[in-house]
Amino acid sequence: MMTREKIDQLISLTKEKIKLLERFQSLTKEQKLEIEKEDVDSIDLILDKKDAIMKEIDKLDVRFMDIFSQIKKDESVENIYDLDREKYPNLVELKKAVKDVSSLLMAISLLDEENTKMMKKKLADTKMELKRVKEGMKAYKGYNVPFDGSILIDEKK
Repeated sequence: MMTREKIDQLISLTKEKIKLLERFQSLTKEQKLEIEKEDVDSIDLILDKKDAIMKEIDKLDVRFMDIFSQIKKDESVENIYDLDREKYPNLVELKKAVKDVSSLLMAISLLDEENTKMMKKKLADTKMELKRVKEGMKAYKGYNVPFDGSILIDEKK
């Protein structure tokens, strides 16, 4: 296979990755809403879907790196973008697609950061609520001591 076709394959793999990342981004936005609603089951379902997408992306990345390495080896270059753009005009499209992937990854990272902060806050709020409940139960037990025994009444006054 010629280098030009290999670059086209890289473009195709990168476009597939973009579609998967867009779906991942959409799920991350959906996850934020479910965190706000505290719907644990929906959050779990979203996390499972995101995990499946990450596995697909990993497969694409392996294929991409195999082809990428082969091009560098075949053309004896350190960086694929060192290739002649006159000879390989599709490099421009590849570079743009890779840039789009980077932008999406940055946006997803920011969304995930927000979600993580919100989850930590919700967890801290839940811990505080549990602490209040425990303190309330201790107080209740302190005032309502169960009585099991006999009472001695001193009648000799």
